[in-house]
Amino acid sequence: MLEFWYSERCTREIRLICSIGVCISIYFCSRIAQLAPLWVGLSLLSGMLIHILFTQYLKLATSHPYRITLRNGIYIFQLFALLSLIYLLPEPHKWVLWLQCLGFHALGLFLVSIYLNRAKRYD
Repeated sequence: MLEFWYSERCTREIRLICSIGVCISIYFCSRIAQLAPLWVGLSLLSGMLIHILFTQYLKLATSHPYRITLRNGIYIFQLFALLSLIYLLPEPHKWVLWLQCLGFHALGLFLVSIYLNRAKRYD
């Protein structure tokens, strides 16, 4: 998914629709149970960190020996971060809280990548 998100095939409209869809799903999940601000912050930070790591991956030459290792490390970190959030979340409505964590994780990635790849305005 990250390769598609950072490719030329992913247009601004697709990014906007994905961001709006994630916000709507977070809103509907929060009507069942609200996520604590600590978990929101941790989820947003992990999404931003994924963006930073993936931009470093994209800067490496295709023949660089650590390119595949970094890509696999990014996916392992992302999986570990989300699974540890599942384990640490409070028990009542755990699945709804985890869906919100997943949404905020994606939203952190979306917002940072959209902001840094926006069209520059010159006056």
